[in-house]
Amino acid sequence: YFCVFLGRHSTPLHFAAGYNRVCVVEFLLAHGADVHAKDKGGLVPLHNACSYGHYEVTELLVKHGASVNVADLWKFTPLHEAAAKGKAEIVRLLLKVMIDRNASKKNRDGATPLDLVREGDQDVADLLRGNAALLDAAKKGNLARVQRLVNTDNINCRDVQGRNSTPLHLAAGYNNLEVAEFLLDHGADVNAQDKGGLIPLHNASSYGHLDIAALLIKFNTVVNATDKWGFTPLHEAAQKGRTQLCALLVS
Repeated sequence: YFCVFLGRHSTPLHFAAGYNRVCVVEFLLAHGADVHAKDKGGLVPLHNACSYGHYEVTELLVKHGASVNVADLWKFTPLHEAAAKGKAEIVRLLLKVMIDRNASKKNRDGATPLDLVREGDQDVADLLRGNAALLDAAKKGNLARVQRLVNTDNINCRDVQGRNSTPLHLAAGYNNLEVAEFLLDHGADVNAQDKGGLIPLHNASSYGHLDIAALLIKFNTVVNATDKWGFTPLHEAAQKGRTQLCALLVS
């Protein structure tokens, strides 16, 4: 099963992977086909499967030891292929099995997988952006996008490039009530502190977001929590002249 054909110097496994012949792929792998074999462009069978979005074949190849970080002669990885072709489920699978989750490898032209995503392929772009996508969605109040992206591992992720805010901090600060409620219903930490020691209630109080503040209180936030400067949410509200919020916090 190591023979090659004229043309791209492909092996039978290359062809089976590219044409989504799952049973053939299983047979070839069971009988010793080389999962790492490269054609004359440096592509392995996994490149083929990912480029065409063949999920089950991709799973099989990875299960049999295919490297998800392998690059062809143009330094395209399977993730580059899947991203460029808009194969969201393949991108999700590859990111799941990548130990370092390094989605920023560059091809020969200096492009990362994210750079190759076509306009309109929001799902693929969000997957590649990782936590940044969820934080952006929470900030912008895009509930559907938050619902699609959130999971138990990232619900309390941090904006490491900024104030170390969580999605809930951003939803509270930008008055995105539906997003805040969804995050809280799914286990967001109501008392998470950013790098200044502020909790989401500080944000809501500072900007006068009464409904958000009431929601956070309903979920048992610490009303008298202090930041690194000793400011409570009441300090924030009073300093900014948020009279209704002051009344809520005092009550």
